[in-house]
Amino acid sequence: MNQSVPLRPRPIVLALAPPQARGTGGEIPALAELGGSCLVQRLQTTLSQFSLPAPLVLTRESAVPRMRRVLGPRTEVRGAEGGRRRALTAVLSSIQEHAVLVLDAERALTPASVITDVLSGADESVDAVVPVIPLTDSVKLTSGSGLRNVDRSTLASLQSPRLLRREVLEQALASTTDDEADEILAALACGARVRTVHGSHAGFAVVDRLGLWQAQIALGLARDTSHRHGLTRRH
Repeated sequence: MNQSVPLRPRPIVLALAPPQARGTGGEIPALAELGGSCLVQRLQTTLSQFSLPAPLVLTRESAVPRMRRVLGPRTEVRGAEGGRRRALTAVLSSIQEHAVLVLDAERALTPASVITDVLSGADESVDAVVPVIPLTDSVKLTSGSGLRNVDRSTLASLQSPRLLRREVLEQALASTTDDEADEILAALACGARVRTVHGSHAGFAVVDRLGLWQAQIALGLARDTSHRHGLTRRH
């Protein structure tokens, strides 16, 4: 049964090759197979639970034919070159919706509950909604006097999906020339009112073989054998 939502933004799925994956020949991580289906198919299945407009998938021109075969004729797939800023700028000129839901296809294991929270977090008091998780890695600030710790309780890692009002996204994209700019950070720099909701550790980005292995473990398709001594190189 479809989940009703108070705001019906147009889902825009970015199935590009993120900067981290471009050293592998520009492969599209979202087309990696995981348990009999591609990552982007898993995201498509999750989105089908919501009463939203049909998603629009943006991918590299070279990947368009395969992406269309994978997703079927009901999903619109368009070619997009460059980074996320250029891809989003191009697509905004061709859609009519007043709000968009930007999804990273490589975060295909994001639970439906996170999408529900993002959609439910939108109201007239905010311009954008984004899921976040606490930052667990140690963070250091460099200065002329050396390194010092940064309080991690004040930091968070941004996830997907991101819901933005159309005019806010347009302003954010126009405010930077960085083709890999994060639209939420750009919106914040423009003074946008951004609400955060709880993300999920399952919503990590699968951009390489290590990420794919972690996704297999998360789905119970592989065992975590990192504790075995045989996986550690001894010097």
